[in-house]
Amino acid sequence: MKDYYRILGITPESDDEQIRSQYRKLAMQYHPDRNPEDPQAEEKFKEIAEAYGVLTDAQKRSQYDAAKAAGVNWQHDAGQGGFSYSQEDILRDLFRDPRFQAMFQGLLQEFQRSGFRSSSRFVRQSFFGGKGLFIGGLFMLGSIAGPALMKSAGKGIGNGQSQSLLKGLGRTFGSLLGSQKEQAEPAPQTRESAPEDVTYLMRLTREELQQGKSVRVVSEGPEGQEMLRVKIPPGSRTGTKLRLRGRGKFGESGRGDLYLSLEQI
Repeated sequence: MKDYYRILGITPESDDEQIRSQYRKLAMQYHPDRNPEDPQAEEKFKEIAEAYGVLTDAQKRSQYDAAKAAGVNWQHDAGQGGFSYSQEDILRDLFRDPRFQAMFQGLLQEFQRSGFRSSSRFVRQSFFGGKGLFIGGLFMLGSIAGPALMKSAGKGIGNGQSQSLLKGLGRTFGSLLGSQKEQAEPAPQTRESAPEDVTYLMRLTREELQQGKSVRVVSEGPEGQEMLRVKIPPGSRTGTKLRLRGRGKFGESGRGDLYLSLEQI
C-alpha cells in the first residue's frame, strides 16, 4: 500500500497548510522539465499530486488511514475496510476541487517564471496521459500559458491564409516534442536589458548548483514554442546569471537573449 505521508514527506499530524506547502515544494522539485535525465521524475510528479489529493480530502483521508491501519491490500471494496479509489479517480477529483484549482494556478505561474511547461496540454499529458478535457475547461481555456500560445498560434492564421486555429496550435505544440541542446554562457555584467530579452528564475538546491544540472526551458521560437535543453555548469552560485544568445522574444530589433537567473532553494 502506498504511503502517502512518506511520499509528501509529512506526518499524519500535518495540517492542510503544511500539506499544501510541501506539495508546492515537491511539485517544483519534480517538474519533468527540471529533471530531464531522471526517468522517474514524471511519475513522481504525478504521485505527489495523488498523495495531495487523498490527504486534503477528508473522506479519502479517513478511508485511507483506516485501510492503512488495518493493513489491508491496496484496493479492496470500501465496505470491507479497503481503499476504493484508483489514481485516476483521485486525480480527476483533485482537479475538480476549487481549492486545488486556485492553488495550482499559482503553481503554474511559478512553472512559467522558471521557463517550465505550464500549458493545459502539459497538465493533461502529465496527469491524464493526454486524454480528454476536464475541470470544465479551466486549464484548457484559462491556463496562464493560454494567451501566449494563442498569440503564437495565431501568427499562421492572418495575411489571408485560411488555416484553422487548430492547425496553428498544432504547430505551436509540435515544436515542444523535441528539445534543442543549448550552450549557456555567463551573462555580461555591462549589457543593458533589451525589451526582447527574457529572464527565468531557476531555483536549485545547493548540491545541484555545486554539481551542475541539466534542465529544459521553453522559449518562443519562429514556429511557436520550442524546448531548449540547458546544462547549468558545476560550481554555480546564487546570483549567477546565464545567457542563451538569441533565444529570447522577437521584437523590432530582432530576437533577444534568454537569461537564467540562478537561486538556491
